[in-house]
Amino acid sequence: TTGPAADALAQTPVKPTPPDLVHASIEELMNLEITSASRKEQRAQDVAAAVYVLTADEIHRSGIQTLPELLRLVPGVQVSRINANRWAISVRGFNDLYTNKLLVLVDGRSIFNRLFSGVLWDAEELLVEDIDHIEVVRGPGGATWGVNAVNGVINIVTKSAGATQGAVVRVGKGTFDGTHGAVRYGGSLGNLAYRVSSQWSARNDSLLDGSTRANDNSTGLTNALRLDWTRPADAVMAQGSFSTNHSKPLWNTLLGPQPEIRPTIEGTSDTHAAAVLGRWTHSRADGATFQLQAFATTRRRIDAHVDYTERIADIDAQYHTKFGARHDLVFGGGYRDRDDRAIGTYAYSVTPEDSETTILNAFAQDEIAVASRVKVTLGSKVERDSFSGWTFQPTARAMWEVTPHQRAWAAVSQAVRAPSLNDRGFLVHFAAFRNRAGVPVVLGLVGNPNYRTEQFLDAEAGYRHEIGSVAAIDVVAFRGRYKYLETSEPVAPVFESTPEPAHLFIPTRLDNLLNAQTAGVEIAAHWTPVSWWHFDGSYSGLRITPHLDPASQDTSAALFDGNAPTHQWQLHSSAWLGRRVEIDAALFQVGRLRELAIPSYLRADARVEFKVNDRLSAVATGQNLTDRVHEEFSGVGSGFQSTFIPRSASFQLVWRY
Repeated sequence: TTGPAADALAQTPVKPTPPDLVHASIEELMNLEITSASRKEQRAQDVAAAVYVLTADEIHRSGIQTLPELLRLVPGVQVSRINANRWAISVRGFNDLYTNKLLVLVDGRSIFNRLFSGVLWDAEELLVEDIDHIEVVRGPGGATWGVNAVNGVINIVTKSAGATQGAVVRVGKGTFDGTHGAVRYGGSLGNLAYRVSSQWSARNDSLLDGSTRANDNSTGLTNALRLDWTRPADAVMAQGSFSTNHSKPLWNTLLGPQPEIRPTIEGTSDTHAAAVLGRWTHSRADGATFQLQAFATTRRRIDAHVDYTERIADIDAQYHTKFGARHDLVFGGGYRDRDDRAIGTYAYSVTPEDSETTILNAFAQDEIAVASRVKVTLGSKVERDSFSGWTFQPTARAMWEVTPHQRAWAAVSQAVRAPSLNDRGFLVHFAAFRNRAGVPVVLGLVGNPNYRTEQFLDAEAGYRHEIGSVAAIDVVAFRGRYKYLETSEPVAPVFESTPEPAHLFIPTRLDNLLNAQTAGVEIAAHWTPVSWWHFDGSYSGLRITPHLDPASQDTSAALFDGNAPTHQWQLHSSAWLGRRVEIDAALFQVGRLRELAIPSYLRADARVEFKVNDRLSAVATGQNLTDRVHEEFSGVGSGFQSTFIPRSASFQLVWRY
């Protein structure tokens, strides 16, 4: 997927966010500006889409230090921890280790992985102090961001170098989070601001049961540099990062066709990644803006079953201007080249080992003022992918300003999910046994060279109401139809003489014989009863109805529930006690995952920060306080062993200068 350039607008001329949103008015919260929904600056309340902005203050007050766990704070996002270093994260269902219908960007750089069709969350280490905000768009974003932005777009926007002057040192220790720390320094030279940072972590094991350690600990190190240069009409940003991560993911790895050799769950995963990004934004006197962005990434991941390398080069341009009295136009295009190389083992392999993919795209979007308080947005993105072909993703959206404090909106959109390299060319051996005749039998899953592009048609409607200066509510209802979803179909067994011993291989092949309908409602609310006390709450309800093609033999697909809870809700409370003490508490209720046999659970978190002086703070955090251990996801189908997540506590010191 291409088209990341619009993030520059969230970096340079954006209206500044209040430094402490627990004291901000409801009006200030509603006026936060985002770019992810339409590739231009808009107040969140004026966006004709289901959006939520996780602010820097919410991130700070959560006490959470990992990106996947931060997303748990966002209404409508399902975050399920598989074990200590693997997550399943999705929006509106279809959750899995590699959620293939959710596009994730970091400062406009896509971190979506084409081999597995998802995000390698364990390898994404960001310094939380550097995050300015996280924009989450629930629902299709294909007309703006291209393929794979089917159920949502997550856009992590980091702070400009000019906003992070001075030094920050953080050190911490936790029962589950382990040892972690960070160092950051920012300065300036004339119009040039710079920031350098380093973050490291050594996280502990989860549990196989109530007391047995799972041996799934991990360590990580990320170093980053950012430069921002500005003058009245131009802004230039450049950044680079290098990260390394070592983990024990608990792979279930079949070593060969000999049944006497049991699958192992040992092995490690090592990831080394580097990324550079540059962006130039030019603003004209008439308000028009031109933007050019380019980035390059390289990543090597050495797992127990595959040595995988990816290299991406991307360039993107866009132009935003007013046209006449009624039209607000954004258009542009981009090009991406990527190389993937996957050297497999007996447990996992992909054909071909080397793959080069190019993507060419163009998009246009026009917001039309059809009446004094009604705007209609029409747009589409067209892409040519050398691997999966042409795609066309249109959208039509309408926004009605009912009153200065009320908004009603509706949208109809189409989005697609392009096949991954796995979908069309992988081979997984996952079990071996001997039949009654004593012949070794191996079970496996294979890709389908004819795997189709999945399609999604979605209709949404929403209502927002700012109630005086103390409360606000946001309600969204949606209904969608998916076509050509994945099924696993049996094919004829084959006898194989290599590798020895000779064995019977019984494969199952991927196909596209499942359709599904989804329907749901999402509610988010803010309440500030007094200036020093703030509440946030949300509820998400989701129903997925599968429709299996009569030609399919995948009986489990007929019971598909998206690996998602039917109901989930959360409640957050943040308060100041004087000038030195912050107290935060949160409850998360997640319904059961019926098909995975995961029971519902209630999670409680708490955090207290004491400001020793203007520069030094002491922070104590407790997480998962309601249960000694609980399970959040199943390893079935992911290739990993799932574990239990323990109750935990941590303490950290933060020094700022």
